[in-house]
Formats: sequence, structure tokens, C-alpha cells
Amino acid sequence: MKRIEQLKKYLPHTTYKKMDKTWKKFERDIAKELTNLGDIAERIPITGRTRGSAPDVESLVFSIECKYRESIPKWIKEGMEQAIASSSIMFKGDRMKVPVVFIKEKGSKMDDTFVVFKLGELKELWKSYK
Repeated sequence: MKRIEQLKKYLPHTTYKKMDKTWKKFERDIAKELTNLGDIAERIPITGRTRGSAPDVESLVFSIECKYRESIPKWIKEGMEQAIASSSIMFKGDRMKVPVVFIKEKGSKMDDTFVVFKLGELKELWKSYK
């Protein structure tokens, strides 16, 4: 709570209030989406947490950090658009393949590569494995 009070001194109240509501709502929405799928997930309040000591959303399956931004970098969006376009022409049975973007930093280990796909795809995958 101290940190929130400190931030209020430096940010205009309306800006802080809007930002506060938006990212908290995003975290709650993610927890709700996962719970609706059959996971048990809930938002963990920031009070008493230190960076990395607990996830934003507690889940039976995932360790979740939610990042809500004004915009996603164009190159990530373009990568997803390419993956979607190619998935719609490559069929396996009656199902489209899942569009996925892999992001690797130069010099990093292969196992440190990020895997990005849409929440809608996660929901479809989850249902198909239940």
C-alpha cells in the first residue's frame, strides 16, 4: 500500500486510477477465462508481494504474469498475422493448425525461446485435451 501512495504523489490521480483499474481488471479477466476452462485460477493482490515472489494470477497449471500495454510491438503482430495466414491453408484433418510465434533472442539458449499464441487458441487446445 505504501508504494501505491507514493505513486499517487507523482501521477495525476485520474491517470493512476485508470491504469490501476485496467491492469487489475485484465488480471481478473485472465483468472476468469482460465477458471471457465476448468482450471482453478485467481488474481493475487499485489499487497505484500515482491517482484517475482508470486504470480499475478495463481493457477493449478500455469505461473502467470499479465502484461497489459498500450500496444504490442508491430513485429510481433506481423509474426502472428503470418502464422494465422499459413495456418488457414495447412489443414490436418478438419482442424486448422494453431498459429504460434516463437521469439528467440540472439545468443540465448533454445529453451529460453518465448512461445506466443492467442488466448482463443489456448482455450481451444485446453478443450481438446480435456
